[in-house]
Amino acid sequence: MLEIQTIETFDALEALAPEWEALFARVSLRTPSKSPLWQLTWWRHFGARRSLACRHDMQVVALREPGGALVAVAPMMRTCRPGLGPALVREMQFFGADPYVTQLRGPVCERERLPDVGRALATYLRARGNHDFVQWRGLAPGACAMEQGVSHSALEDVDSILVMRESWDAFHGALPKKTRKHLRKGRNDLSAAGIAMEFRVATAPEEVAEGLAAFYDLHGRRAALADVTQHPNVFGGAAERAFLDDYCAQLARAGGLRLFQIRVGGRIVAARVGFAFGDQLYLYFSGYDPDYGPYSIMTTLMAEALQWAHENGVALVNLSSGVDRSKTRFRPEMVPAEGFFSVGSNWRARLAFAAMRKLRGGAAPAREDEPEENEAGELAGA
Repeated sequence: MLEIQTIETFDALEALAPEWEALFARVSLRTPSKSPLWQLTWWRHFGARRSLACRHDMQVVALREPGGALVAVAPMMRTCRPGLGPALVREMQFFGADPYVTQLRGPVCERERLPDVGRALATYLRARGNHDFVQWRGLAPGACAMEQGVSHSALEDVDSILVMRESWDAFHGALPKKTRKHLRKGRNDLSAAGIAMEFRVATAPEEVAEGLAAFYDLHGRRAALADVTQHPNVFGGAAERAFLDDYCAQLARAGGLRLFQIRVGGRIVAARVGFAFGDQLYLYFSGYDPDYGPYSIMTTLMAEALQWAHENGVALVNLSSGVDRSKTRFRPEMVPAEGFFSVGSNWRARLAFAAMRKLRGGAAPAREDEPEENEAGELAGA
């Protein structure tokens, strides 16, 4: 039987961080949203804010073995609407209710323990009863049926991962012939146009400001394109940029930031943000100069990043959430995660859930103002 406690203050959450970091280092898929640094930074920028529309009350759940060893953290919060006065709707959800800045939300634990952790967490939340419904994410497949939840596709996710081979040549040689041809064509087209490119990986704290400024510009320019698959400008707002600036500055000081860039004439024309967690690399959002779209510049950057990973001791590359051609061409392993709603049995809970669905057009979106289609990373020009 797991011992469970709820953490409701920022100071208590900070105190948990060293144990959480040790747990995070044991997790098989180390994504940024599962790390204490991401979640502490997220709460400062998003969670602690109050408005007339809603407020977030910290309800982080720590699950321990009887001897005290930390086995799981569920970074959760209760979102109350309206934000002032008596709450008409009380939704329990994981940290990450933002415009898709946070990917792959859910409990933090070793994957083989996820079913047991999910059951223990569900039992605990039902017993507390201080909410109307729970927005579940990141659970093992089958959890919805077990909890008799209300399924919703926007709460489900897929993590795309690549296990590195003994060398880049071995990895490249095992790719589909069509993919190898596409990678070769991108380089040949650049060469034929007389474009000399330079691949760089910025890691130092003093490189963060320049690298992120270029990334925000290129990410926004890509989002503004009208003749390609549409992608939202996730970092178009000041709050989102402030969060990423803060997180990346901290991660760079800890030695974990990787800003992958292609430069032409000294100017950054393609960029992808990466986070290193031990021997794992997580590839986050990207952007590029539309003038270089015809040269498949983002596919080239992706290939350069994967070659760099092979040459620098990376064992696993996480291509982030979602499924699209920019990922599947590299034949990644797809790791599914289930998401759904569980609703309290009393009349208040049922009314609150019905009201929430009506306000959101009959189907609850994945998070506040989240687009239906995930950011692909490097689709255009591919």
